[in-house]
Amino acid sequence: MKPPTVICHMLMGCLLCGPAILTHAQTKISFNAGANLSKVSWKESANSAAIKNTWNPGYQLGLHTTVPMRIQRHSLHVQTGLIFSTKGYRQDYEDNSGKGVLSVKPWYGEVPLNILYRIPGNIERFFIGAGGYFACGLGGRWTMKYDTWGWDNGSIEYTDISKQDSDDTKFNYGRRTDMGVNMLIGMIISPSLYLQLNGQAGIKNIAPTENKKMTREEFRNRTLSLSMGYNL
Repeated sequence: MKPPTVICHMLMGCLLCGPAILTHAQTKISFNAGANLSKVSWKESANSAAIKNTWNPGYQLGLHTTVPMRIQRHSLHVQTGLIFSTKGYRQDYEDNSGKGVLSVKPWYGEVPLNILYRIPGNIERFFIGAGGYFACGLGGRWTMKYDTWGWDNGSIEYTDISKQDSDDTKFNYGRRTDMGVNMLIGMIISPSLYLQLNGQAGIKNIAPTENKKMTREEFRNRTLSLSMGYNL
């Protein structure tokens, strides 16, 4: 059984059993904000070499909802929410105007679904977790900074190659929806504050289709984030 399938089964099992094992502790809603580093796993075909790109800085903000549970004396929480997150990549690039660095930064609305486990101790201060996410592209911007002169920029679209806008300032990032897996660790600083380090790996190939058919290209998001949450 593949890891994403195992995670999905675990999540469904916890959600189905949830009503029977919910504790009397209060569900918490928190505001979350932090920094992202993102790149992509990119190949022209399954057997080809990876296309080189580097980490692109960005940010995220949104709301988390954390529902406490208890299974055989273990402290578990279901975490979900709605997050605005920037992703993308940087790449050395050359066009008709010269060489430079291309920064592509798509915007996503993202819904995570994680199971958190608080590590036992006198104070349950640390936690680990795993789960998945579903995301939808909302737009974005790209910037090309040239080595010898200024810069250029434009917007991002998500569309079939045959329907790309003829406007040269638009960059086709691929298919609009994305999904993947989460792995995270965190620390509770106080009853109101926590830190969370999150790693994401997209499992969906979001390379753009051509005439509604998948091409040989493979394109998946990768993200690292460090965020702080404040319980409202």
